[in-house]
Amino acid sequence: MKIKTYLFPILVIALFSGSCNLFQSNSGQYELVVLDTLNIPFSGDIHAGTYAHNTGLIYNYQSGEYLKFDSLGNVLANKIIPTVGDSGLYYVNGLKIIENGNILAKSIKGEIGLLDEELNLVKKANMPFPNGSLDLKRNQNAINIYKDELLLFHPGRNNKSPYELGYYRDNYLLEKLNPSTGVATPFLKLSPKSQYQESLHFEPPTALISISDNSLYFVFNKEPLISKYDLSNNGEWVNSIPLDSEDFVQVKGQKLPLGNDGSVLVEGEITNLFALKNGFAVVYIDGLLKEPGPGQKIPGKQLKIYNYENGWSAPIELPFNLLFLLNFEQENKAFYGLINPKTLPIDNNQAQVLKYQLASH
Repeated sequence: MKIKTYLFPILVIALFSGSCNLFQSNSGQYELVVLDTLNIPFSGDIHAGTYAHNTGLIYNYQSGEYLKFDSLGNVLANKIIPTVGDSGLYYVNGLKIIENGNILAKSIKGEIGLLDEELNLVKKANMPFPNGSLDLKRNQNAINIYKDELLLFHPGRNNKSPYELGYYRDNYLLEKLNPSTGVATPFLKLSPKSQYQESLHFEPPTALISISDNSLYFVFNKEPLISKYDLSNNGEWVNSIPLDSEDFVQVKGQKLPLGNDGSVLVEGEITNLFALKNGFAVVYIDGLLKEPGPGQKIPGKQLKIYNYENGWSAPIELPFNLLFLLNFEQENKAFYGLINPKTLPIDNNQAQVLKYQLASH
């Protein structure tokens, strides 16, 4: 709520100052070019979305509406799935389009739905224990598939609370679910470089995961540290790369769970994680201290790319009214971002998706 309150005037200024189709990175390494604007008939808020295999998907929790569209914004399918009952999915905050065109939908209650290409719910599995982290954060991309098994962030096994001191240090990070048998097994251990190894209380995190080939990347949204795991070697930890941002604001770990001491106005947060062929990309917001230091600026979303040969790119500033990116595959390929519906005119009944391209210079 603090973020919305603080950023609202800035969003209004950005919107009324007019839109432009060129956003420059701080160092001039990349330019963010808008190739196209897709206006798609879809009303209300959007709680999750994704784009893969030339297909986009957006979802509204209140209405239970799912809409699939192509690269030109043409509607391919539209379906309402109830939020309750055996044929329903409650508050989906993770979507994954798989290669055959089917869709995985993860709800905060631990339901995993399989949708066909027409957005019909054809199968639903339930995790064998409750989700201990009922975070309503939208578009939490924490479900993926590897060799016919599902990997997902679903803490709380054996009735343990992820809010307890040392939970992520002493337990596994993910669950591996066999969709045929419904059997889930714990998977993936915390990076030895993570702050959550310490016997301190930190702000409760959520997780993001992304897979490329046999590499799985994991990040907590409130920790600027991206960890790589080798799936071909039973998820062995490979390395962890700190986010190259001196301005990433965190609430300090404490011996008692007292939370924010008032010094942090807006927490830093990683909001997107994308595995690439030779690295990964993240979207993040630096955050803001109550008494900002010299040179600290108003926080806005930024995209950074890490390549194992060249290291980090310069940060690429994203528009203030961007809700989240739907995808990112590589530097020279077009990708899509969703505009926050709340920043569009009140009578608007369309979702707005922008098609971007990075131009190096």
